[in-house]
Amino acid sequence: MTLTIREKEIWREIEEWEFDTFYGKETDFSRTYQLLFDRAVLSINVLDTKKMLSRIENILFHFHAMLLQTRIDKQAKSELIDQARIFRSDIYEIKDMQKLSIDQIRFLAKKQLARQRLTALAQGGLTGAGGVIFTLSDLPLLLMINLRTVHLIATTYGYDLRKPYELMLVLKVFHAVSLPRTLRKKAWDQLFEELNLNDEDLFFYEGEEDVLSSGWIQQPMKHIVKLFFLIFARKKLIQGIPIFGILVGSAFNYRFTNYIAVASHQFYQKRWLLEKKGRTSSS
Repeated sequence: MTLTIREKEIWREIEEWEFDTFYGKETDFSRTYQLLFDRAVLSINVLDTKKMLSRIENILFHFHAMLLQTRIDKQAKSELIDQARIFRSDIYEIKDMQKLSIDQIRFLAKKQLARQRLTALAQGGLTGAGGVIFTLSDLPLLLMINLRTVHLIATTYGYDLRKPYELMLVLKVFHAVSLPRTLRKKAWDQLFEELNLNDEDLFFYEGEEDVLSSGWIQQPMKHIVKLFFLIFARKKLIQGIPIFGILVGSAFNYRFTNYIAVASHQFYQKRWLLEKKGRTSSS
């Protein structure tokens, strides 16, 4: 059995997205903006950058591992399985999600992603409204929301994140899709080079274990710039409410989460299709 006509259509959609994302034209403003950040990164001491990345990576890894043990995650999995049973009655655990057609999985994934976008929108609005706690917690919360986004997509496509291989891959995907535009293509290709498409029972991750690269440091820097901008935006009040700050904070966080959601979804769709091709060729 080869890919169905519908699956081939989805494959072409993914290829079109890859072309637009990695080879699409950049505006003069975005090029200038990126150049400024490139120079800023070069001015940071290499050792300081490595230490910072190591700490962030450690926090993300432990947060992700801890999340798997929470009642929230267990409830989310239970709800996902219940929703999947609308399509098939023989869905009992996460790996059974792969019994669904890709359109059925896409439907469930889009519902998960819509919820994550709304979470980011609300969180950005609270940051824009002001307050020391919301400002200081903006970057950690945004990173966790988006790591959770990749986590949910992987689970929806039937991958068991209790396996170190899948846990590490989620971190790798999050890193790749949140890199600056100029670095995304190389990281994207590397993800698929490190994928094991034939061994369904792979438990340990055997690829490169360092997750965050020096180029990724631009992402936190951009969010820090956003926070400084919001400090000034909050001063413009309409009937005592910092409407402009709320709008900017919401829009920025929503836009970032929307891209992470779309890109990670494209990755797991492509992985699902590649694995189906692999199963077909090996049978």
